Amino acid sequence: MSLRSAYASALQHLRKRRESSQQALGQAADRSYISRLESGTRSVTLDVSQNIAKALGVDPLTLLVLAYAADRGQTPQQVLDHLLVDLTATGLLGSEIPSLPSRERHPVAAAAEELRARIKELMAEGLSQSDVARRLGVARQTVSNHLKKME
Repeated sequence: MSLRSAYASALQHLRKRRESSQQALGQAADRSYISRLESGTRSVTLDVSQNIAKALGVDPLTLLVLAYAADRGQTPQQVLDHLLVDLTATGLLGSEIPSLPSRERHPVAAAAEELRARIKELMAEGLSQSDVARRLGVARQTVSNHLKKME
């Protein structure tokens, strides 16, 4: 079973258990989209899944646990037990996760900035572009290109 089909099954199961129609989920997504989700012909985004869960009056994780239970042929309890073991084993159960991803610079951009700073230092010492290139182990054209970006 694909996860898309499992989500479809879980959504349909939950919707019917809540005695809700596809039309009633109209605040979360249009009826035709809900129909395509329930037929397994469309994938859902996390945002839409959250809206659907809210419209059904459940926590978004409930819908995802039901989908993974269907995908694995397990009960929701078995999925939750597995999650508890997994999160405990990886030391993540008590971790506080930042709400936003960090704004780390790409390693290539960070390395270029560091190289540019070294070039600037060596040029300030009075070295020629060729001498700077030799000292840093880069091509003279690389030094020239970085100097142009500093202008």
